Amino acid sequence: MNWKVFTSIFICILIVLKTNLYSEDNGRYTGPISRSEKRILDGKAEFLKSGTFPLEWKLFFKGKQGDFVVFYDLNGDEIHYRYRRNKFDLDAEVFVKDLFSGNPYRVKGEWIGYYFYSVDERGKRSSLPTPKKLPAEPKEFADRQSVPIFKLIEYIEVRTDDLLY
Repeated sequence: MNWKVFTSIFICILIVLKTNLYSEDNGRYTGPISRSEKRILDGKAEFLKSGTFPLEWKLFFKGKQGDFVVFYDLNGDEIHYRYRRNKFDLDAEVFVKDLFSGNPYRVKGEWIGYYFYSVDERGKRSSLPTPKKLPAEPKEFADRQSVPIFKLIEYIEVRTDDLLY
């Protein structure tokens, strides 16, 4: 096959891919979670206004940390979901065995608290968080560094209907 044929086939493939990939953002494919999806900071702002925090999120899976599975949104903000009682809870390990790092999920949980990184008198933020239980202190919880903690109830992988070649 000569290079002209190869180049023309390659250009045709690129054109087909470009026309097949679409989303709500100017005709470009952005992934299975749309950019208009609610972010964790939006949920914190909603909490300040109405006193409620959303219980269902579309997030990406980051990994396991102790008794928690960690998910993040498009901004990189995290929510921790407690999935087991302790390290000997083997049933919970089976429950989260299908989670894969970087994959998007629709996650449901019961809000049980948050991590708060306190600031000392010099204005330096603590490197270790303080776990706080509900009811949440609005000013502490609305802080950008605070991390919501949920009890994991259900997760469903978000799949796209687009075919990627």
